[in-house]
Parts: sequence; C-alpha cells; structure tokens
Amino acid sequence: MNNKNKFTDDYKKEIVKLITELGKKTTDVARDIGVTPTTIRRWVKQYSLYGEDAFPGRGNLRPLEAEQKRLEK
Repeated sequence: MNNKNKFTDDYKKEIVKLITELGKKTTDVARDIGVTPTTIRRWVKQYSLYGEDAFPGRGNLRPLEAEQKRLEK
C-alpha cells in the first residue's frame, strides 16, 4: 500500500501491535507499508491515548466525543 491508500482501523491496530508488542522498529515497518515513520508514531500515540477507539474514521467522532457533543446540544 502506498500513502495515498486509506488504511482501515484494524490495519492500523495491527501495525501498532507490531511496534508495541513485537518490538519492531518504526522505521522498518513504515518503509514496509509505504508511510513515514511519523505516521506510525502518530498511530501509536493515538492508540495509547484512546485504545480501541483510537481510529474512528475520517469525519467520525470517538464515542466519548460524540456523547459530549450530543449533551451540549
């Protein structure tokens, strides 16, 4: 895949696990999938902050953010 392709949330989670659980190098994984190491680091950071809700998809809110917005209305 190149960086113009969209990656599914499950795919991103698998990439994060390669880094966090298997100890793969960010630069190696990034090169293998065709993205920058910065992208991988961002995915790891998002996953560490939000867990399974880390990648809601473009234009979608995470469940807690959606609830907060609903309550504000």
